[in-house]
Amino acid sequence: MDILSEILKQVLEGAAQQQQQTPQPRQPQPQQRPQQPPQGMPSPNDLSDILTQIFGGGGAQKLPDVVKQFEETGMRHQVDSWVRPGPNKPVDRRQVEDAFGQRELEEIARSKGIDRDQLAEVLAKYIPRIIDELTPSGQLPSRR
Repeated sequence: MDILSEILKQVLEGAAQQQQQTPQPRQPQPQQRPQQPPQGMPSPNDLSDILTQIFGGGGAQKLPDVVKQFEETGMRHQVDSWVRPGPNKPVDRRQVEDAFGQRELEEIARSKGIDRDQLAEVLAKYIPRIIDELTPSGQLPSRR
């Protein structure tokens, strides 16, 4: 399994476990169906495809480019916190839109049949952690 797929699997499994641990009032249901994401939100498979596209495949070849996009929009301090050891500074959906561009996010969202704003929210949640996981040594991998 490639590095990005393994990280995405860990991140998504952690999010699913966290969601299951959050108490939610529910009516008992006779049959349990697989939980579907709310309308407009990406499914785990869609999110995996989107993040693989953003980061450039399983080897995360576009990681330096993604980092540069955030840095060029004034988020160097956030990005440094994701790459270096320690807590990750948050990013919000507007900052994700600034880094990737609304048009690109709209195209990605449309291709998956999801809402662009929801996509930006989800990316804001996962990108810091993914970059953190892709840079365990506290440095970006060198370009080949």
